[in-house]
Amino acid sequence: MPTLSWLGKKKIVNHHLDVPYHVLDKKYKFESKVQSKSNLVDNRIIHGDNLLVLKSLLPEFEGKVDCIYIDPPYNTGNEKWVYNDNVNDPRIKKWLNTVVGKEGDDLSRHDKWLCMIYPRLKLLHKLLAENGVIFISIDDNEQANLKLVCDEIFGSKNCIGPIIQNKLNSKNDTLNIQKNHEFVFVYGKAIDSSKSQLLTNHSNEIKKVFEENGRYYFLNDPITTRGEGGTLNARQNLGYTVYYNPNTKEKLAVCDYDINLAKISNDETIIYSTDDDLVAQGYLPIRPPKVRNKLGAWTWDLKKFNDEKDNIVIWGKKGNYSVRKRTFINNEEVFLENGDYYFKRINISNSKSILEFSTNEGTKNLAEIMGTSEGFDNPKNVELIEYLLGLLNKKNALVLDSFAGSGTTAHAVLRLNQRDGGNRRFILCEMMDYAETITAERVRRVMDGYGEGKSKTHGLGGSFEYFELDAPLFFENELLNESVGIKRIRQYVSYSERIPLEQQLSIENSISPSALGINEQTLWLFNYDENAVTSLDLDFLGSLNLRELKKRPSQYIIYADKCVLETKFMQDHGITFKRIPRDILRF
Repeated sequence: MPTLSWLGKKKIVNHHLDVPYHVLDKKYKFESKVQSKSNLVDNRIIHGDNLLVLKSLLPEFEGKVDCIYIDPPYNTGNEKWVYNDNVNDPRIKKWLNTVVGKEGDDLSRHDKWLCMIYPRLKLLHKLLAENGVIFISIDDNEQANLKLVCDEIFGSKNCIGPIIQNKLNSKNDTLNIQKNHEFVFVYGKAIDSSKSQLLTNHSNEIKKVFEENGRYYFLNDPITTRGEGGTLNARQNLGYTVYYNPNTKEKLAVCDYDINLAKISNDETIIYSTDDDLVAQGYLPIRPPKVRNKLGAWTWDLKKFNDEKDNIVIWGKKGNYSVRKRTFINNEEVFLENGDYYFKRINISNSKSILEFSTNEGTKNLAEIMGTSEGFDNPKNVELIEYLLGLLNKKNALVLDSFAGSGTTAHAVLRLNQRDGGNRRFILCEMMDYAETITAERVRRVMDGYGEGKSKTHGLGGSFEYFELDAPLFFENELLNESVGIKRIRQYVSYSERIPLEQQLSIENSISPSALGINEQTLWLFNYDENAVTSLDLDFLGSLNLRELKKRPSQYIIYADKCVLETKFMQDHGITFKRIPRDILRF
């Protein structure tokens, strides 16, 4: 598979492994005063560099994020974004804290953008669940590069396809061709392992129904086709005439035409021979409507029509009849409204590849919520994000947006939950200073409601926790930063040891305050004291309460500052020693 090469790639492909792990500091929890049956779950908004934040989310969320939506910088040259990743390469260090310039002015602008996006996509790939999906908005400036990078990281076989967004803008702001579109790249993580369709569009449809002898039915589309292949020339066996008696409601399909002439002619007077006997009995001939001035055809053959004619309804008035199939429904599904009967159903279909969502609506909506259009440029259309998230038919999905901007993704999650009764959660990451004043504030207002008087919009309810990116777990000299606390250190070591969440132990467990996790084969211990040097010795082993275990593990992985046990004793008892902090894996 072809791969993309750029300045700095060799240093950047594994940079996500060198990114230091930081802890997250919870600042407050917001709970809406609006009561809601949905939106009852906890959500998170995190302020900090998204590369560092994504790394910090790994211990808790690796492989658990169901849906990711990101709207990274488009690299238009007008966004004034700055490359800030601390990569150990002298060429890349020259880029730090400088604004990326426009095409022609900055010859390395695409290299900088690729060096920025690559490690973030690598971490997002780690966070994404096996049956998860990622949506990435982009425009022409980087779409070609992004496609190759996503193929490399997610795999070309996991490309579900680009969605084209018609922005419905009328600005003539480019030469030659007016650009009215953007792209949404869509990738899964392991499509081959998914036995069911990953994305489906669910839409509610309310249909009018009719009563007959105490039963209710709705009308389907006419049994005709309007496409180029729906002509009588192409389907010579589907041109029969439906004879209909409006007085008795009787209907009968009759083959009253020359099938051979139907292959070459479109003259109805030559091809068809009306049954005068049926006409004399009050029947009216109904033939397929024309398709682009050519004789049309039905979608049912003659035998099927006559076999199922009881489920056929002739609809309309003389001269404009349509032949339609009816479908009966359960009476319990019917409701009465304004004197007519209706029922609601959910239509399931594939998403279209071209969607129409106005970009202006995003700006308008944010202004309505915040009371001003200033402070944030080009917010996304909330209906677009809601549509994309709704394609993943999982009502308890965990949704992540690591380029959160004005908080549109959180707004979309809350709307979607209200619409279908779901309990989706969101995690937003925003590095700019407006994370509190715009991102979090928008979410607060959407939860509580905004506007006044007749223009007031009711709140959607919900809650979120607000975090700031805090200190690194390790100092530059590789020593543990003890100020982060033992709980966070234990969480990191448990993750680095790949101890499943259900096998992890709290510090209050019955075996030992040092126990991290246990299964039938292995007991993990982290013998750590910030005020003293810890030792793996016989006294420590004797302090372990193993009597309550039904079966003792065959392997012990034990962290401590030093070890005084003999090698043979450790081998005989299945003990592996790991020195703190040297042997703590950096991921």
